[in-house]
Amino acid sequence: MTKEKIVDFGVLALRWYLVYYMISYGWSKLTLSQFGVYDTAILEQPLKDIDSFYVAWHLYGRSTFFNVVTGVLEIIGGLLLIFNRTVLIGALLVLSILGQILIIDIAFTTTIHGFSLPVRIGGMIVSDLLLLYYYRNKIVAAWRIVTKGITTKFRYKWWVFLILPIVGLLMDFVFGILTLPIKLFLNWLTN
Repeated sequence: MTKEKIVDFGVLALRWYLVYYMISYGWSKLTLSQFGVYDTAILEQPLKDIDSFYVAWHLYGRSTFFNVVTGVLEIIGGLLLIFNRTVLIGALLVLSILGQILIIDIAFTTTIHGFSLPVRIGGMIVSDLLLLYYYRNKIVAAWRIVTKGITTKFRYKWWVFLILPIVGLLMDFVFGILTLPIKLFLNWLTN
């Protein structure tokens, strides 16, 4: 067996390592079994006395929407890693998901669980980065294609770029006004 074949098999093993965990994490969110605090002794304490882990897990568990969306994204990321044609898209999606999970784990789980979860997620991120490094030539080629020749259709004077931050802020008000009927309708539906 050649060195290249051993490395290639290692990359394949890393892919399936990530596939397993992404689908597992996603499924636990879809079945609403990952988050939540069910110990009434914890839930009956004043909020200021409850560890941030329990507060976060309770809030994450209360949102079916959050669980379903994040679970579906994790499963999609895992499934994309299976197929050669979609492995790079999957690796990029999984990297963004794992980055967010790492931030959540560092912020909320270390007081109760120590650094075991952040270390596991860190290992998964390193695995994902190794996948991206292995396919770096494809990524560089795609980057060149996507970024080549991107410009506006017209040229603008330099001073236009000075007022664009103000125009961008004003656009927030415009979109706020345009979406007001949708917001009112959604509020009406939920009340």
